[in-house]
Amino acid sequence: MNLIIPVVNVKGQYNHLIVRVLAELRTKSSLVPLSVTIDELEEIGYDALVAGGGPQSVHEENSRRELHDLEGLFKENSKPLLCICVSHQLLAEALGGKTGPAKNPEFGQIIVNVDQENEILRETGPSFTAWASHNDEVIRMPEGFEKLAHSESCEVEAMRSTSMPIYGLQFHPEVWHTSRGRTIFRNFVEIVKKNMESEK
Repeated sequence: MNLIIPVVNVKGQYNHLIVRVLAELRTKSSLVPLSVTIDELEEIGYDALVAGGGPQSVHEENSRRELHDLEGLFKENSKPLLCICVSHQLLAEALGGKTGPAKNPEFGQIIVNVDQENEILRETGPSFTAWASHNDEVIRMPEGFEKLAHSESCEVEAMRSTSMPIYGLQFHPEVWHTSRGRTIFRNFVEIVKKNMESEK
């Protein structure tokens, strides 16, 4: 099964690494621009979507304007979705949650404590090391979401929708500093495959 999983380039320095990891997992992946529309994705024939991290703040006016198209895309998308770093925060805002400045911003290696393994964190263990880089964080998850993991400084390191295969990660699973990053992407690919099977 040759999955097509585009990666929205949110202009973060690690976005290209997400494409590389997905390619290693034998999916067809490429960077698509922040301005990509749902029609353009359907023309590609995508099976799932990943939105990467970036330097923007969801609370800064110019940044929010830049992220406007992506926010709309999150609302229109019906395929499995994985959001990383600022995209995780934007996902929360777009679907009715709330974000704000972190009391203790995280930069560098952290310990992620797993509250629920679920499908996306399957086989990551009770905790793992990860790389984080953020000033803001999710303060209130959208309705219908549940927390999957936290760290000492961040209450919502990972969350998921209870009704759709939609996931948000505050940390960066695509970098080698995250010890269970490949496992998380492999889990996401399996989630996409299951979703396709259920739609048949």
